[in-house]
Amino acid sequence: MDKSWMTSRNRMSSQYREGVDSFLEFATKNVGPELAICCPCVNCLNGKKHSCALVKIHLIRFGISKNYKTWNYHGEQFPSCQPTDNHDTGEIVGSGLAGLFPENEDQLPEMLEEIFMGGVLDDDIDELPAAFEREDVRNFDKLFEDAQRKVFPGSNSTILSFIVKMLHTKVHGKLSNHAFDMMMQVIKSLLPVYDEFVPWNIREAKKLLRDLGLGYVRIDACKYDCILFWKENANLENCPRCKESRYKVNDGKGKKIPHKILRYFPLIPRLKRLYGSKKTCNDMKWHKEKRVDDGVLRHPADGEEWKNFDVRYPTFAADPRNVRLGLATDGFNPFGNMSTSYSVWPIIVMPYNLPPWKCMKEPFCMMSLLIPGRHAPGRDIDVYLRPLIDELKELWEDGVQTYDASNGEFFRMHAAVMCDY
Repeated sequence: MDKSWMTSRNRMSSQYREGVDSFLEFATKNVGPELAICCPCVNCLNGKKHSCALVKIHLIRFGISKNYKTWNYHGEQFPSCQPTDNHDTGEIVGSGLAGLFPENEDQLPEMLEEIFMGGVLDDDIDELPAAFEREDVRNFDKLFEDAQRKVFPGSNSTILSFIVKMLHTKVHGKLSNHAFDMMMQVIKSLLPVYDEFVPWNIREAKKLLRDLGLGYVRIDACKYDCILFWKENANLENCPRCKESRYKVNDGKGKKIPHKILRYFPLIPRLKRLYGSKKTCNDMKWHKEKRVDDGVLRHPADGEEWKNFDVRYPTFAADPRNVRLGLATDGFNPFGNMSTSYSVWPIIVMPYNLPPWKCMKEPFCMMSLLIPGRHAPGRDIDVYLRPLIDELKELWEDGVQTYDASNGEFFRMHAAVMCDY
């Protein structure tokens, strides 16, 4: 068996990743795909057992131990063909660690693996170890632990799955934060014992999910919509145009409440996530690989604007993974009372690469900005669009390195707004 990949310094190369896959295939043939296996990474050194998915992550993240030349922990016999002595590993095998990793409930372990693979990318592959320390992947191990821990002994639900379901219930049931906390405390009181790491309030639950990349950026805005206190203006206390104070409350003791706050949901990570998931990756290429061009208008790709764009920008059109976007916005009253004069403006971005039964559906309509009220921004909406425009310029001019989960390769993703409403 070829083991030359074990000495490769580039752990993102196709040779190394194919070697990892061949190792896992060899191991599962001997111990069975349903069991946890010893992890031969440089940190675990076969002293810990994990699922195959987590072992794969460890081998890519930390590298395999170069001294592990005979895979005796995974079924390979020594050259003498004598049976290996399992005395040293008996404690591990019989300790019940094989059952620690739960069944693929809600496919959370697979999702975490895809998040990790998409998060460690770096333009300079020689600096890959530094990528593993970045903020977007630094809590990966903790998330994987929460995807394995049970809420209580004997439970069928893990901590991460439990919190995801409870927050999903909160959103669809339109529960307030206070009602959510009360419900969680009731559940807690019914359990005779529970894991100490379970977050029992909305604040701790959001911290857990923030590591999944589901957060947003708060950007202070001028009271009269002149500027955003962002980038070159981030440290200003007053607007340079109207001289109005940045804060409506500033007691000089640390308490500062700005007049307006723009909620900014970065677009690039979410577009990369579409290619980081095997479920949506192929759908993002549907318009090129599976669409039937018979002259009937069923999808934006059937329209003349799409075809004219391809002719005008052939380099962009050459890769079907480049993203075509639609952008829409409108004001609404968040309080549901039409007699109240208040207007909040969400900016919605839709990826048109997806097939027609998905591209306009709610799960794929991405809110990029939430412009605060109480009055419509009018012409000043361009002030609030700056973070999104900066991202779109980067996506158009330079592109971003992205992991394609369908074939396990990297490409430079570009994007363009095809139309806005």
